[in-house]
Amino acid sequence: MVRYPAGHKEKTREQIVSAAARAFREEGVDAVSVGELMGRAGLTHGGFYAHFRNKDQLVAEACRCALRESSARLMAAARRAPPGERLAAFIRAYASPAHRDDPGGGCIMPALAAELGRHEAPEVRAAFTESLAESVATLARALPEDGDVDRTDRALALMSGLAGAVMLARAVDDPALSDRILRASSDVFAAAFAGEKGNSHADSASSA
Repeated sequence: MVRYPAGHKEKTREQIVSAAARAFREEGVDAVSVGELMGRAGLTHGGFYAHFRNKDQLVAEACRCALRESSARLMAAARRAPPGERLAAFIRAYASPAHRDDPGGGCIMPALAAELGRHEAPEVRAAFTESLAESVATLARALPEDGDVDRTDRALALMSGLAGAVMLARAVDDPALSDRILRASSDVFAAAFAGEKGNSHADSASSA
């Protein structure tokens, strides 16, 4: 009998979930089989059920993993900006060509929202809902006060707009239009939600 070091099973499970989180964002949940996922993780198909009841359980955990991974990347971009400019930096990092071009490492919402909206497994929908709620709560805390408008409502609107912008930018087949969707969205959202003055893209272009 092969003896594995302490923590081996937990590390293997994390390896599978991380591989699944990237694969699902890149290709979609239904397009990736359990066997393919295990292969991507460098494991055999037969070992899957030592870690998960079924694919739905893996999808649910992958949703949570994808949120943690993408949030860490986007927040890191925001933290590189001066304190008063971090919300605008987050908006511009989200509605950016780099995010558009890396669905496997990006936010779960533009990658999987449409597909998971049709998913029948309650635990999958619950995990996606939990991920959205967590993202919105984090974003709401970063928003400045705005009179009588509830910050959670504003965060919901901003998150929906950002995710929609990236989704559309990925869907169109015109590169110029795709770039324009991102540029227009980031300019409008940065002005409306972060109080950014002027058009930073135009400003940077004129100074180049």
